[in-house]
Formats: sequence, C-alpha cells, structure tokens
Amino acid sequence: MQVTATITHFHLGHTTLGAHLYCLCLSSDPFCPCTTTPETIKHFLLHCPHFHSHHTALRSRLSVLAITTLHLPTLIAVSGVHPSRQPAVLHPTSAFLRKSSQLLRL
Repeated sequence: MQVTATITHFHLGHTTLGAHLYCLCLSSDPFCPCTTTPETIKHFLLHCPHFHSHHTALRSRLSVLAITTLHLPTLIAVSGVHPSRQPAVLHPTSAFLRKSSQLLRL
C-alpha cells in the first residue's frame, strides 16, 4: 500500500522531498543531501548519486521491457506507456522505491 500511495504522490507532485517542502515553506532549503541540486522527484528517481545502484537496476529492468528513454512520466506511467503496459512499468519503479529504503520518508 505504501508504494501505491507514493506513486500517487509522485503523480500529484506532492512529496516530502526537499524541493516540495521548500515550496511549502516547510524546509529551509530545497537541496538534496547529496549535492546542491534541488531534491525533486526526478532527481530522486533518476539522478541522485546515493541511489546509483538502484538507478542501474531500474534501467536494466526497464530495458527488458524495451523502454530505453527514461524520464519521470514514463517511470510513473503517466505518459509514453500504453495502458496495458503500465503495471509492467510500475513494477520496476515500485521495486526501486522499496529497495531504496526511502518509502517511509516519501
């Protein structure tokens, strides 16, 4: 259930990541602890060096599905994915969320 809620939050753009908390004036800065890059959903799912091995695994799982262009709308299956393939695409994204150990904070 937690994964489904997190994916829904990603769809809505409402998370507890630094950039969103900063926009709500709930954080003093928008930056990811890894760098001076804003901690956005895109940064978390695609670029944060803290999760490099998880990004690699995600890319590998998606390449099996013939998805080679990774961008946020594809990862959360809101565009670029046929409705019949959405569960298959969300499965690796869900695995990333679980393995990153970040679900409780998202």
